[in-house]
Amino acid sequence: MERSQIIDIKQFNTFYDINYHSIDRLIQFGQIKHIKKNTLIIEEKQKNENIFFLLQGIAYNYCLFENDSKRILNIENQGHFLNEDAIYQEYASSNIKVLKNSTILVIPISIIKELIHDNFLFSQKIQSSLASKYIENQNFLKFNPYQNSQARLTIYLCYLAHKLGIPYQDDIEIPFDFSVVFLSQLIGAKRETTSRILNQLIDQDFIYYHQKHLVIKNLNLFNRLKSIAFRDTFLKL
Repeated sequence: MERSQIIDIKQFNTFYDINYHSIDRLIQFGQIKHIKKNTLIIEEKQKNENIFFLLQGIAYNYCLFENDSKRILNIENQGHFLNEDAIYQEYASSNIKVLKNSTILVIPISIIKELIHDNFLFSQKIQSSLASKYIENQNFLKFNPYQNSQARLTIYLCYLAHKLGIPYQDDIEIPFDFSVVFLSQLIGAKRETTSRILNQLIDQDFIYYHQKHLVIKNLNLFNRLKSIAFRDTFLKL
């Protein structure tokens, strides 16, 4: 990898504090790869050899179950590691696929361990990232059994808007191609149910499509809808 490319990654907060020795090690061993949309880059239970850092694009982690159902664990955008848990695990704990054309920095685990040893702040950022993903997953697991499909969908769309959203006119666009199948896997609902809820939200003027991307028209109002759906779910318990 060229030094100019390393200078670019120092723009990301994760690598901002690494020292010059670590930069030289990344130049020597890091590889930049351009990945096409919907490409599987890590398969569950494969041997961990590298850590993947997302320079550009969007990717998601998921697990597959015996009945071929898919459980989406989290979604990451640029500037984040995709599998930092590989530092501590011999085999991949989940699958990782890109949602759009993406650029990834591939770093050998041994080099990441060197960076952790030589850069205290970098070590802290790795631990913080792992903790954030764990808390995020636990929050969704904690509430999902008690929520109806509409509550889950509105909660996840708000989550995606806050985490990945970009301005579009006066609204918030979630910048990747949505399919009913993907949303169904995200919320753990049947495709027919997800499609019906989406159409209701469109008819109620909360969301619309722009070039296959979902756009939330009024995020504050949508957050209120999420709260109402969440409240109504618990009133029925």
